[in-house]
Amino acid sequence: MIYSYLLVSDNGSAPCIQENILSLAICKPKIRKTANIGDYIIAFTSKSMKVSQEPKIIYIAKITNKLLLNNYYTKFKNRKDCIYDNNLILIKNDFHNSCNIKKDINGKYVLLSNEFIYFGNNFIDVPNKIKNIVPKYQGHMSKKNIKYTKEFLCTFNKLKKKYGVGIRGQPIHSIKNNTC
Repeated sequence: MIYSYLLVSDNGSAPCIQENILSLAICKPKIRKTANIGDYIIAFTSKSMKVSQEPKIIYIAKITNKLLLNNYYTKFKNRKDCIYDNNLILIKNDFHNSCNIKKDINGKYVLLSNEFIYFGNNFIDVPNKIKNIVPKYQGHMSKKNIKYTKEFLCTFNKLKKKYGVGIRGQPIHSIKNNTC
């Protein structure tokens, strides 16, 4: 399955990239709840990011591991997206406050990848072959993307060959704590 979504903020928390691992531990609860190892996630810039009128690719990742939230927060407590303890109690952090708890916890899982390309502020144009998987609105697409799997995998492999796997840019936005 290919999950595609429009990113509204790229501040290093969702996704979080540290120690050559991309994690999605907060935000996007529906993707985190349903995606499986071997699935793909691709995030595009939204108009609200004000980086371009046309969507750009922020990151592409193949999910290589999936952990329950409390297992992630126990095992990876030094990552900047570890904003809960292993009892899923919110810890003071720079990204989310109490208004975000329900959405964060509802995802149940953390998605991890060591096979990703994170472009961040070096975002790239969306190749014509995969323009149909760019969502038109906030939320995400998955089932509609099935018919573009071949084109997506071809594009991902070409991009890995051109850019290599890993970090190719920095987050676009500075850290701003979400408020209610």
